[in-house]
Amino acid sequence: MLCPVHRGFAVFTVYDRYKSFIIYSSPAIGYAVLIFMLSSFPGHSIPKLPFFSFDKIVHTLEFGLFGMLLYRSFFFHLRVGRPYFFTIAAGSSYAVLDEFHQYFVPGRYCSINDFVADFAGLAIFTAVSAYLNASKKRTAIKFSGDIESPVGK
Repeated sequence: MLCPVHRGFAVFTVYDRYKSFIIYSSPAIGYAVLIFMLSSFPGHSIPKLPFFSFDKIVHTLEFGLFGMLLYRSFFFHLRVGRPYFFTIAAGSSYAVLDEFHQYFVPGRYCSINDFVADFAGLAIFTAVSAYLNASKKRTAIKFSGDIESPVGK
């Protein structure tokens, strides 16, 4: 990546240096914080749903989106060898911690069925994300210490 050169010195902004983190990893971190905040609501403040299975659909979609964001982070920013494996490991660990956290929230409870729905959404949406990104090159925006001058090109 070419960086701006001003009188022989490379000019990097903080944004240039951390652009890859901001674009690819911060959405996953922000979404994890959102999941934690939503899990912190007491059980009596959550509206009752007309049928039971809608709750599992919400869990599946919630962690499905989380899986897609994690996959982007592992694939483009962290550039690990097997991003699908790391996404499933990190996402399911977070799902376990989320259910454990709900055990301590008044009116909420820890449920293995909720974890299964979380894991199913995570696995399905991560597989979709892996399929959609299979042909893409890992062109993450990385900070490079090498300075290339656009003048000579």
